[in-house]
Amino acid sequence: MTSQNVLQQLQQLPECPVDDEVLHQTFVTAYGQLSSMRKRLKLDDLEKRLLDNCLSALEQVQIDINLRLNHEADTYNVLAEALEHVQQELDQHSVLAAEIAQIRLEAKNAADEAIQEARIREGEAENRAINAENARDRSAGALVTAQLALTTLNQEFTHYRRKNPERLAADLQERDKTISQHRADRKKQSALIQELQQKLNIADKEVGKERRLRGETANELIKLTALHNNLKERVEFHDGQEDVAQFLLQLPDGSGDVGCYIYNYHFGLSVFHGIRDVSIETANFHYQIRTAMMLAMDVVPGIWGNPVFRILPDLLPMWDTAINDELHERIMTRLALDFPRLHKRIIDGKAAPVSELAIPARALNALVKAGYDTVAAVGGELPPELVKVKGLSEATVDEIRAAVNSWCIAWSKTNGDIENLKNPNTRRR
Repeated sequence: MTSQNVLQQLQQLPECPVDDEVLHQTFVTAYGQLSSMRKRLKLDDLEKRLLDNCLSALEQVQIDINLRLNHEADTYNVLAEALEHVQQELDQHSVLAAEIAQIRLEAKNAADEAIQEARIREGEAENRAINAENARDRSAGALVTAQLALTTLNQEFTHYRRKNPERLAADLQERDKTISQHRADRKKQSALIQELQQKLNIADKEVGKERRLRGETANELIKLTALHNNLKERVEFHDGQEDVAQFLLQLPDGSGDVGCYIYNYHFGLSVFHGIRDVSIETANFHYQIRTAMMLAMDVVPGIWGNPVFRILPDLLPMWDTAINDELHERIMTRLALDFPRLHKRIIDGKAAPVSELAIPARALNALVKAGYDTVAAVGGELPPELVKVKGLSEATVDEIRAAVNSWCIAWSKTNGDIENLKNPNTRRR
C-alpha cells in the first residue's frame, strides 16, 4: 500500500460524533449540576470538601481527556505530514525519472540526427572533391592554352620589334609626352577652377552686400515716403487756409451782440492748473477764441475730444454752445490724425451707454436725468460741472471718475493702449 492510499483512507475515515465541543458541553453540564447540588443541599464542611474534591477530580478528568485527544491529534498530524512528505518525494522521483527518460530520448534523437548530418556532409565533401578535380583539369587545359598564346605573342612581338624598332620607341615617347601634357593641362584647369571659385565667392559676397544695401535703401525709401506723405498731409492740413469760424453772442439786454472768432494754432499749449488730468498735454495744437473787445480764451483738447477752456465771466450769460460743438469737431479731426487710438476710444465711448460704468444706482440715475447718457459724455465733463448735477456730491464725482478710468483700462486690455498723452520730456510752448 502506497503513502497516497494511506492518506486517502485516513481522509475517508468517518468523523467521530463526539467532538471537543460535545465533551466540553458535557463537562459544563456536570459542573452546573454539581454546583446546583452544592448550593441547594445543606452540607457540613466535610461534605463540601468531598464535593469540591469531586469537582476537582472531574476537572482533572477533562484535562486528561483533552491531553489524550490532543496527543492523538498530534500523532495523526505527524503521520499525515510524514505521508505527505513521502508522497512529495515519490512525486519528485517520478518527475526525475520522466526527465531522465526524456533526456535519453532527446540524446538518441540528437545522435541519429548527427549521424544523418555527417553522412550528408560526407556526400557533399565527395561532390566537392570531384568538382575540384574537374576544375583542376580545366585549369590545366587553360594553362596550356595560355602558355601557347603567350608563346605566340612573344613571337609576334619579337617579329614586330625586328620589323619596326624605331617606330615603336617613337610611339612610346609620344605617348609619354601626351600623358605629361594631359597632366599639366589638368593641373592648370584645377588652378583655374579654384581661382574662378574664389572670384565667384567674392562676387556672391558683393551681390549679398548689394542686396542688403538695396533692401536697406528700399526700407529707408519706404520710411522717407511715409514721412513725406505724413508731412505733406500735415502741411496740407496746416496750410493756414482754415476758415476762421465766427459766432455772434447776443447781449442779455438785446442792445447788440459780441463777435467771437475761433483760430487754429498748430503748436501745443500748457493746460491750466487743476485740469491737467482731463486734457492732452502733449498735443501739438490748440485753439483760441477771440472777441471784438480783444479778449482771448485759450482752448486745449480734452482726452474725450471735448474743448477745455475757461469762459470769461462777462460772456457766460450769453454763451452759445455751438462754439463748443465747433471746437469738438475740430479737435476730433486733429485727434484722428495725431492720436488715432485715442480717437477710436472716444468713438467707442460715445457708443457705450453710461450704464457700463460701475457706479451706484443713485449716481447712475442722477447722470441719466441730467442728460449724460454715454461714457464719453460723463468722461468729457469737468469735475466742477459734475458737482453741480443734482444728487451728486464731490465724493460721488470721485467715484464716477474712478469708474470712467476703470472703463478705459478695460478698453485698453481689449483694443490696446492709447498714445502717450503726458510726456514730461515734451517741450511746451
